[in-house]
Amino acid sequence: MTTNRRRRRQHWLRIHSTLALSVGFLFVLTGFTGSLNLIGPELDRWLNPELTVIPRPGTELSPDQLMASVKSAHPRRFGAWRLQFPESSDSPAIAWYDKPVETSEEPYAPLMVAIDPYTGGILANRFWGHTFASWVYRLHSQWLLGGFGRTLVGLTGLALLASLVTGLRLWLPARHRLRQALTVKPRAGFKRRIFDLHRVAGIYGLPILMTAVLTGLHLAFPSLLTTVTGTSDFGHHEAPDAEETAASSAVSDSPLNLAQAILMARGLFPNAAVDGVTTPRASNGMYRVDFRRPGEHHALTAVWVDPYSGQIRQSRNSANFSRGQRFVDAIRPLHNGSLLGTTGRILAFLAGFLPLALYLTGMIHWLHKRRIDVVRYCPRLPPEWIGLWHRHWPELKGLMSAFARTAAMEIAHVVSVLFRRVRELWTERQHRRAPPQE
Repeated sequence: MTTNRRRRRQHWLRIHSTLALSVGFLFVLTGFTGSLNLIGPELDRWLNPELTVIPRPGTELSPDQLMASVKSAHPRRFGAWRLQFPESSDSPAIAWYDKPVETSEEPYAPLMVAIDPYTGGILANRFWGHTFASWVYRLHSQWLLGGFGRTLVGLTGLALLASLVTGLRLWLPARHRLRQALTVKPRAGFKRRIFDLHRVAGIYGLPILMTAVLTGLHLAFPSLLTTVTGTSDFGHHEAPDAEETAASSAVSDSPLNLAQAILMARGLFPNAAVDGVTTPRASNGMYRVDFRRPGEHHALTAVWVDPYSGQIRQSRNSANFSRGQRFVDAIRPLHNGSLLGTTGRILAFLAGFLPLALYLTGMIHWLHKRRIDVVRYCPRLPPEWIGLWHRHWPELKGLMSAFARTAAMEIAHVVSVLFRRVRELWTERQHRRAPPQE
Protein backbone atom coordinates (compact mmCIF):
# COMPACT_ATOMS: atom_id res chain seq x y z
CA MET A 1 0.00 0.00 0.00
CA THR A 2 2.79 2.43 0.92
CA THR A 3 4.65 1.58 -2.27
CA ASN A 4 1.59 2.30 -4.41
CA ARG A 5 0.99 5.61 -2.62
CA ARG A 6 4.61 6.61 -3.14
CA ARG A 7 4.40 5.62 -6.80
CA ARG A 8 1.28 7.73 -7.33
CA ARG A 9 2.94 10.67 -5.63
CA GLN A 10 5.95 10.34 -7.90
CA HIS A 11 3.59 10.33 -10.88
CA TRP A 12 1.88 13.58 -9.74
CA LEU A 13 5.26 15.12 -8.96
CA ARG A 14 6.57 14.26 -12.42
CA ILE A 15 3.59 15.98 -14.08
CA HIS A 16 3.88 19.02 -11.80
CA SER A 17 7.61 19.49 -12.34
CA THR A 18 7.38 18.88 -16.10
CA LEU A 19 4.75 21.60 -16.49
CA ALA A 20 6.78 24.04 -14.40
CA LEU A 21 10.05 23.39 -16.22
CA SER A 22 8.52 23.52 -19.70
CA VAL A 23 6.01 26.40 -19.58
CA GLY A 24 6.60 27.86 -16.12
CA PHE A 25 8.19 30.97 -17.58
CA LEU A 26 5.02 31.58 -19.61
CA PHE A 27 3.03 31.43 -16.35
CA VAL A 28 5.31 34.12 -14.94
CA LEU A 29 5.02 36.29 -18.06
CA THR A 30 1.22 36.06 -18.13
CA GLY A 31 0.88 36.87 -14.44
CA PHE A 32 3.30 39.81 -14.52
CA THR A 33 1.71 41.39 -17.59
CA GLY A 34 -1.71 40.86 -16.01
CA SER A 35 -0.65 42.91 -12.99
CA LEU A 36 0.61 45.66 -15.27
CA ASN A 37 -2.73 45.64 -17.09
CA LEU A 38 -4.56 46.45 -13.86
CA ILE A 39 -2.65 49.71 -13.55
CA GLY A 40 -2.67 50.34 -17.30
CA PRO A 41 -4.57 53.68 -17.25
CA GLU A 42 -2.45 55.04 -14.40
CA LEU A 43 0.73 53.75 -16.05
CA ASP A 44 -0.26 55.32 -19.38
CA ARG A 45 -0.83 58.72 -17.80
CA TRP A 46 2.43 58.47 -15.84
CA LEU A 47 4.39 57.70 -19.03
CA ASN A 48 2.51 60.41 -20.96
CA PRO A 49 2.15 63.50 -18.74
CA GLU A 50 0.50 65.41 -21.60
CA LEU A 51 -2.64 63.31 -21.02
CA THR A 52 -3.20 64.85 -17.58
CA VAL A 53 -6.01 67.40 -17.66
CA ILE A 54 -6.35 70.39 -15.35
CA PRO A 55 -9.92 70.18 -13.94
CA ARG A 56 -12.15 73.20 -14.55
CA PRO A 57 -15.57 72.21 -13.16
CA GLY A 58 -18.49 73.83 -14.91
CA THR A 59 -16.62 74.64 -18.13
CA GLU A 60 -16.93 71.26 -19.90
CA LEU A 61 -17.50 71.48 -23.63
CA SER A 62 -20.48 69.82 -25.30
CA PRO A 63 -20.05 66.54 -27.21
CA ASP A 64 -20.54 68.39 -30.50
CA GLN A 65 -17.77 70.86 -29.67
CA LEU A 66 -15.40 68.01 -28.80
CA MET A 67 -16.29 66.14 -31.99
CA ALA A 68 -15.84 69.31 -34.06
CA SER A 69 -12.34 69.68 -32.62
CA VAL A 70 -11.53 66.08 -33.59
CA LYS A 71 -12.85 66.41 -37.14
CA SER A 72 -11.01 69.68 -37.57
CA ALA A 73 -7.76 67.88 -36.72
CA HIS A 74 -8.65 64.86 -38.91
CA PRO A 75 -10.75 66.18 -41.80
CA ARG A 76 -10.01 63.25 -44.12
CA ARG A 77 -11.15 60.48 -41.78
CA PHE A 78 -14.73 59.67 -42.81
CA GLY A 79 -17.11 57.22 -41.21
CA ALA A 80 -18.00 56.48 -37.62
CA TRP A 81 -16.25 58.02 -34.62
CA ARG A 82 -16.85 56.90 -31.06
CA LEU A 83 -16.53 59.62 -28.43
CA GLN A 84 -15.76 58.18 -25.00
CA PHE A 85 -16.36 60.62 -22.17
CA PRO A 86 -13.81 61.18 -19.36
CA GLU A 87 -13.78 58.74 -16.46
CA SER A 88 -12.75 61.46 -13.99
CA SER A 89 -12.38 65.23 -13.85
CA ASP A 90 -8.65 65.07 -14.67
CA SER A 91 -8.96 62.53 -17.51
CA PRO A 92 -9.23 63.36 -21.21
CA ALA A 93 -12.05 62.40 -23.52
CA ILE A 94 -11.05 59.82 -26.15
CA ALA A 95 -12.30 59.72 -29.74
CA TRP A 96 -11.87 56.30 -31.39
CA TYR A 97 -11.57 55.73 -35.15
CA ASP A 98 -11.65 52.02 -35.98
CA LYS A 99 -10.02 51.77 -39.41
CA PRO A 100 -7.24 54.31 -39.89
CA VAL A 101 -5.21 53.98 -43.08
CA GLU A 102 -1.91 53.93 -41.18
CA THR A 103 -2.73 50.62 -39.45
CA SER A 104 -5.03 49.02 -42.04
CA GLU A 105 -2.78 45.92 -42.24
CA GLU A 106 -3.08 45.21 -38.51
CA PRO A 107 -6.05 43.22 -37.15
CA TYR A 108 -7.01 45.84 -34.58
CA ALA A 109 -5.21 49.14 -34.15
CA PRO A 110 -7.73 52.03 -33.99
CA LEU A 111 -6.75 55.66 -33.73
CA MET A 112 -7.13 57.19 -30.26
CA VAL A 113 -7.44 60.97 -30.12
CA ALA A 114 -7.15 62.40 -26.60
CA ILE A 115 -9.07 65.66 -26.12
CA ASP A 116 -9.09 68.16 -23.29
CA PRO A 117 -12.78 68.20 -22.24
CA TYR A 118 -12.51 71.81 -21.04
CA THR A 119 -10.66 73.48 -23.94
CA GLY A 120 -11.18 71.05 -26.83
CA GLY A 121 -7.43 70.92 -27.49
CA ILE A 122 -5.96 67.75 -28.98
CA LEU A 123 -3.60 66.25 -26.40
CA ALA A 124 -2.33 63.23 -28.33
CA ASN A 125 -2.93 61.16 -31.48
CA ARG A 126 -2.00 57.52 -30.88
CA PHE A 127 -2.79 54.07 -32.23
CA TRP A 128 -3.97 51.28 -29.94
CA GLY A 129 -1.30 48.63 -29.64
CA HIS A 130 1.47 51.18 -30.25
CA THR A 131 1.36 52.61 -26.72
CA PHE A 132 3.10 50.85 -23.85
CA ALA A 133 -0.11 50.11 -21.91
CA SER A 134 -1.93 48.66 -24.92
CA TRP A 135 1.24 46.78 -25.96
CA VAL A 136 1.32 45.13 -22.53
CA TYR A 137 -2.36 44.22 -22.94
CA ARG A 138 -1.63 42.57 -26.29
CA LEU A 139 1.34 40.76 -24.76
CA HIS A 140 -0.85 39.50 -21.91
CA SER A 141 -3.84 38.43 -24.00
CA GLN A 142 -2.26 37.17 -27.23
CA TRP A 143 1.55 37.37 -26.92
CA LEU A 144 1.58 39.81 -29.85
CA LEU A 145 0.53 36.96 -32.18
CA GLY A 146 -3.10 37.90 -32.89
CA GLY A 147 -5.81 35.24 -32.80
CA PHE A 148 -3.30 32.38 -32.82
CA GLY A 149 -1.58 33.93 -29.81
CA ARG A 150 -4.91 34.12 -27.96
CA THR A 151 -5.32 30.39 -28.48
CA LEU A 152 -1.80 29.78 -27.15
CA VAL A 153 -2.58 31.88 -24.07
CA GLY A 154 -5.69 29.79 -23.49
CA LEU A 155 -3.71 26.55 -23.79
CA THR A 156 -1.15 27.94 -21.35
CA GLY A 157 -4.01 28.67 -18.99
CA LEU A 158 -5.06 25.02 -19.22
CA ALA A 159 -1.49 23.98 -18.42
CA LEU A 160 -1.47 26.34 -15.40
CA LEU A 161 -4.77 24.85 -14.26
CA ALA A 162 -3.23 21.37 -14.46
CA SER A 163 -0.20 22.60 -12.53
CA LEU A 164 -2.41 24.02 -9.78
CA VAL A 165 -4.43 20.80 -9.52
CA THR A 166 -1.32 18.61 -9.33
CA GLY A 167 0.24 20.99 -6.81
CA LEU A 168 -2.88 20.75 -4.64
CA ARG A 169 -2.74 16.95 -4.88
CA LEU A 170 0.91 16.95 -3.78
CA TRP A 171 0.17 19.36 -0.93
CA LEU A 172 -2.71 17.42 0.64
CA PRO A 173 -1.39 16.39 4.09
CA ALA A 174 -2.59 13.96 6.70
CA ARG A 175 -5.03 15.38 9.23
CA HIS A 176 -2.47 15.61 12.02
CA ARG A 177 -0.05 17.51 9.72
CA LEU A 178 -2.51 20.10 8.45
CA ARG A 179 -1.20 22.91 10.65
CA GLN A 180 2.38 22.16 9.64
CA ALA A 181 1.41 22.28 5.96
CA LEU A 182 -0.13 25.75 6.38
CA THR A 183 2.84 27.45 8.01
CA VAL A 184 6.53 28.05 7.42
CA LYS A 185 8.67 26.10 9.85
CA PRO A 186 10.50 28.59 12.13
CA ARG A 187 14.28 28.44 12.37
CA ALA A 188 14.47 26.01 9.48
CA GLY A 189 17.35 25.77 7.06
CA PHE A 190 17.40 27.43 3.68
CA LYS A 191 16.22 24.39 1.75
CA ARG A 192 13.28 23.65 4.07
CA ARG A 193 12.27 27.31 4.21
CA ILE A 194 12.17 27.55 0.41
CA PHE A 195 10.04 24.41 0.26
CA ASP A 196 7.65 25.74 2.92
CA LEU A 197 7.38 29.09 1.13
CA HIS A 198 6.47 27.28 -2.10
CA ARG A 199 3.75 25.26 -0.40
CA VAL A 200 2.32 28.14 1.63
CA ALA A 201 2.29 30.58 -1.29
CA GLY A 202 0.62 27.97 -3.46
CA ILE A 203 -2.14 26.97 -1.04
CA TYR A 204 -3.02 30.50 0.11
CA GLY A 205 -2.90 31.88 -3.42
CA LEU A 206 -4.81 28.94 -4.91
CA PRO A 207 -8.32 30.52 -4.77
CA ILE A 208 -7.16 33.72 -6.47
CA LEU A 209 -5.09 31.89 -9.09
CA MET A 210 -7.90 29.46 -9.84
CA THR A 211 -10.33 32.35 -10.30
CA ALA A 212 -7.91 34.18 -12.60
CA VAL A 213 -7.25 31.04 -14.67
CA LEU A 214 -10.89 30.00 -15.07
CA THR A 215 -12.06 33.50 -15.99
CA GLY A 216 -9.06 33.90 -18.29
CA LEU A 217 -10.02 30.71 -20.12
CA HIS A 218 -13.37 32.27 -20.97
CA LEU A 219 -11.67 35.40 -22.28
CA ALA A 220 -9.41 33.22 -24.46
CA PHE A 221 -12.24 30.93 -25.63
CA PRO A 222 -15.41 33.03 -25.23
CA SER A 223 -17.59 30.91 -27.51
CA LEU A 224 -17.37 27.84 -25.23
CA LEU A 225 -19.11 29.32 -22.21
CA THR A 226 -21.58 31.39 -24.21
CA THR A 227 -22.66 28.25 -26.06
CA VAL A 228 -23.02 26.23 -22.85
CA THR A 229 -25.06 28.96 -21.13
CA GLY A 230 -27.13 29.63 -24.24
CA THR A 231 -25.97 33.25 -24.47
CA SER A 232 -24.23 33.15 -27.84
CA ASP A 233 -26.20 36.24 -28.85
CA PHE A 234 -25.68 37.65 -25.32
CA GLY A 235 -29.45 37.95 -24.95
CA HIS A 236 -29.30 41.48 -26.31
CA HIS A 237 -31.25 41.47 -29.53
CA GLU A 238 -34.82 40.46 -30.11
CA ALA A 239 -34.92 42.23 -33.50
CA PRO A 240 -32.42 42.47 -36.38
CA ASP A 241 -29.07 43.95 -35.45
CA ALA A 242 -29.39 47.70 -35.09
CA GLU A 243 -25.99 48.16 -36.67
CA GLU A 244 -27.41 46.58 -39.83
CA THR A 245 -30.69 48.51 -39.75
CA ALA A 246 -30.72 51.63 -41.90
CA ALA A 247 -32.10 54.89 -40.64
CA SER A 248 -35.27 56.36 -42.06
CA SER A 249 -35.19 58.61 -45.08
CA ALA A 250 -34.38 62.19 -44.26
CA VAL A 251 -37.42 64.07 -42.98
CA SER A 252 -35.44 67.06 -41.79
CA ASP A 253 -32.84 69.26 -43.38
CA SER A 254 -30.97 69.39 -40.06
CA PRO A 255 -30.37 65.95 -38.53
CA LEU A 256 -29.86 65.54 -34.82
CA ASN A 257 -26.50 66.44 -33.37
CA LEU A 258 -24.69 64.44 -30.68
CA ALA A 259 -26.22 66.32 -27.73
CA GLN A 260 -29.74 65.89 -29.08
CA ALA A 261 -29.21 62.18 -29.76
CA ILE A 262 -27.94 61.69 -26.20
CA LEU A 263 -30.95 63.60 -24.87
CA MET A 264 -33.36 61.38 -26.81
CA ALA A 265 -31.62 58.21 -25.62
CA ARG A 266 -31.42 59.34 -22.00
CA GLY A 267 -35.19 59.36 -21.79
CA LEU A 268 -35.11 55.56 -21.54
CA PHE A 269 -32.39 55.44 -18.88
CA PRO A 270 -32.42 58.69 -16.88
CA ASN A 271 -30.40 57.25 -13.98
CA ALA A 272 -27.59 55.75 -16.09
CA ALA A 273 -24.31 57.48 -16.89
CA VAL A 274 -23.46 58.13 -20.54
CA ASP A 275 -20.27 56.23 -21.35
CA GLY A 276 -19.92 57.22 -25.00
CA VAL A 277 -21.66 57.98 -28.25
CA THR A 278 -20.93 56.71 -31.78
CA THR A 279 -21.65 58.75 -34.88
CA PRO A 280 -23.38 57.17 -37.92
CA ARG A 281 -21.19 55.10 -40.22
CA ALA A 282 -22.83 56.54 -43.33
CA SER A 283 -25.59 58.92 -44.32
CA ASN A 284 -28.19 56.24 -43.56
CA GLY A 285 -26.59 55.16 -40.28
CA MET A 286 -27.71 55.79 -36.72
CA TYR A 287 -26.35 57.20 -33.49
CA ARG A 288 -25.45 54.69 -30.81
CA VAL A 289 -25.42 55.90 -27.19
CA ASP A 290 -23.82 53.61 -24.58
CA PHE A 291 -24.87 53.79 -20.93
CA ARG A 292 -23.39 52.45 -17.74
CA ARG A 293 -26.11 51.63 -15.23
CA PRO A 294 -25.49 51.94 -11.46
CA GLY A 295 -23.35 49.05 -10.22
CA GLU A 296 -22.01 48.09 -13.65
CA HIS A 297 -18.28 48.01 -14.36
CA HIS A 298 -18.57 48.71 -18.09
CA ALA A 299 -21.22 49.94 -20.49
CA LEU A 300 -23.76 47.20 -21.26
CA THR A 301 -26.83 49.27 -22.10
CA ALA A 302 -27.16 50.92 -25.53
CA VAL A 303 -29.73 52.92 -27.50
CA TRP A 304 -29.81 53.44 -31.28
CA VAL A 305 -31.31 56.78 -32.35
CA ASP A 306 -32.44 57.72 -35.86
CA PRO A 307 -30.61 60.98 -36.70
CA TYR A 308 -33.43 62.23 -38.98
CA SER A 309 -36.69 61.30 -37.29
CA GLY A 310 -35.33 61.26 -33.74
CA GLN A 311 -36.99 57.92 -33.13
CA ILE A 312 -35.39 55.26 -30.96
CA ARG A 313 -35.00 52.38 -33.37
CA GLN A 314 -33.68 49.84 -30.87
CA SER A 315 -32.42 49.58 -27.31
CA ARG A 316 -30.49 47.10 -25.23
CA ASN A 317 -31.27 47.06 -21.51
CA SER A 318 -28.84 45.22 -19.24
CA ALA A 319 -31.60 44.87 -16.64
CA ASN A 320 -33.35 42.43 -18.98
CA PHE A 321 -30.35 40.16 -19.43
CA SER A 322 -30.78 36.49 -18.63
CA ARG A 323 -28.97 34.91 -15.71
CA GLY A 324 -26.52 33.31 -18.07
CA GLN A 325 -25.77 36.66 -19.68
CA ARG A 326 -25.27 38.33 -16.29
CA PHE A 327 -22.88 35.55 -15.35
CA VAL A 328 -20.92 35.95 -18.60
CA ASP A 329 -20.79 39.75 -18.22
CA ALA A 330 -19.40 39.39 -14.68
CA ILE A 331 -16.42 37.29 -15.78
CA ARG A 332 -14.21 40.15 -16.95
CA PRO A 333 -14.73 42.25 -13.75
CA LEU A 334 -14.02 39.09 -11.75
CA HIS A 335 -10.85 38.44 -13.77
CA ASN A 336 -9.40 41.90 -13.14
CA GLY A 337 -10.73 42.16 -9.57
CA SER A 338 -12.92 45.21 -10.17
CA LEU A 339 -15.99 43.19 -9.11
CA LEU A 340 -14.75 43.51 -5.50
CA GLY A 341 -13.77 47.17 -5.78
CA THR A 342 -10.39 48.48 -4.66
CA THR A 343 -9.70 45.44 -2.50
CA GLY A 344 -10.30 43.13 -5.44
CA ARG A 345 -7.96 45.12 -7.68
CA ILE A 346 -5.21 44.98 -5.04
CA LEU A 347 -5.64 41.23 -4.61
CA ALA A 348 -5.61 40.71 -8.39
CA PHE A 349 -2.49 42.85 -8.72
CA LEU A 350 -0.66 40.85 -6.05
CA ALA A 351 -1.88 37.58 -7.58
CA GLY A 352 -0.01 38.45 -10.77
CA PHE A 353 3.27 38.01 -8.88
CA LEU A 354 2.33 34.64 -7.37
CA PRO A 355 3.48 32.65 -10.45
CA LEU A 356 6.87 34.34 -10.15
CA ALA A 357 7.16 33.43 -6.45
CA LEU A 358 6.07 29.85 -7.11
CA TYR A 359 8.40 29.53 -10.09
CA LEU A 360 11.46 30.77 -8.21
CA THR A 361 10.88 28.76 -5.04
CA GLY A 362 9.96 25.64 -7.02
CA MET A 363 13.03 25.98 -9.25
CA ILE A 364 15.35 26.45 -6.26
CA HIS A 365 13.83 23.41 -4.53
CA TRP A 366 14.21 21.35 -7.73
CA LEU A 367 17.88 22.35 -8.05
CA HIS A 368 18.58 21.47 -4.43
CA LYS A 369 17.09 18.02 -4.92
CA ARG A 370 19.66 17.54 -7.66
CA ARG A 371 22.42 18.52 -5.25
CA ILE A 372 23.04 21.92 -6.86
CA ASP A 373 23.90 24.39 -4.12
CA VAL A 374 21.92 27.52 -5.01
CA VAL A 375 23.03 29.35 -1.86
CA ARG A 376 26.55 29.58 -3.22
CA TYR A 377 25.32 31.67 -6.15
CA CYS A 378 22.85 33.83 -4.21
CA PRO A 379 24.07 37.35 -3.33
CA ARG A 380 24.14 38.04 0.39
CA LEU A 381 22.25 41.03 1.74
CA PRO A 382 24.28 43.71 3.56
CA PRO A 383 24.09 43.48 7.36
CA GLU A 384 22.61 47.02 7.46
CA TRP A 385 19.63 45.88 5.39
CA ILE A 386 19.05 42.89 7.66
CA GLY A 387 19.20 45.10 10.74
CA LEU A 388 16.76 47.55 9.17
CA TRP A 389 14.37 44.71 8.43
CA HIS A 390 14.45 43.42 12.04
CA ARG A 391 14.04 46.97 13.36
CA HIS A 392 10.89 47.74 11.36
CA TRP A 393 9.36 44.27 11.28
CA PRO A 394 6.80 45.00 14.07
CA GLU A 395 5.42 47.99 12.13
CA LEU A 396 5.31 46.03 8.89
CA LYS A 397 3.62 43.12 10.63
CA GLY A 398 0.96 45.45 12.05
CA LEU A 399 0.39 47.03 8.65
CA MET A 400 0.02 43.63 6.99
CA SER A 401 -2.41 42.50 9.71
CA ALA A 402 -4.53 45.63 9.26
CA PHE A 403 -4.60 45.12 5.48
CA ALA A 404 -5.58 41.47 5.92
CA ARG A 405 -8.43 42.42 8.29
CA THR A 406 -9.69 45.10 5.91
CA ALA A 407 -9.55 42.72 2.96
CA ALA A 408 -11.42 40.05 4.92
CA MET A 409 -14.14 42.53 5.90
CA GLU A 410 -14.54 43.72 2.30
CA ILE A 411 -14.74 40.18 0.96
CA ALA A 412 -17.25 39.21 3.66
CA HIS A 413 -19.38 42.25 2.76
CA VAL A 414 -19.33 41.38 -0.95
CA VAL A 415 -20.19 37.74 -0.21
CA SER A 416 -23.11 38.80 1.98
CA VAL A 417 -24.43 41.14 -0.73
CA LEU A 418 -24.14 38.42 -3.37
CA PHE A 419 -25.86 35.90 -1.09
CA ARG A 420 -28.68 38.37 -0.38
CA ARG A 421 -29.12 39.03 -4.10
CA VAL A 422 -29.21 35.30 -4.91
CA ARG A 423 -31.81 34.79 -2.19
CA GLU A 424 -33.94 37.61 -3.62
CA LEU A 425 -33.74 36.11 -7.10
CA TRP A 426 -34.73 32.71 -5.70
CA THR A 427 -37.71 34.25 -3.88
CA GLU A 428 -38.84 36.02 -7.06
CA ARG A 429 -38.57 32.75 -8.98
CA GLN A 430 -40.67 30.92 -6.40
CA HIS A 431 -43.34 33.63 -6.55
CA ARG A 432 -43.47 33.34 -10.34
CA ARG A 433 -43.87 29.58 -10.14
CA ALA A 434 -46.59 29.79 -7.52
CA PRO A 435 -50.05 29.03 -9.03
CA PRO A 436 -52.45 31.99 -9.09
CA GLN A 437 -54.94 32.08 -6.25
CA GLU A 438 -58.57 31.88 -7.27
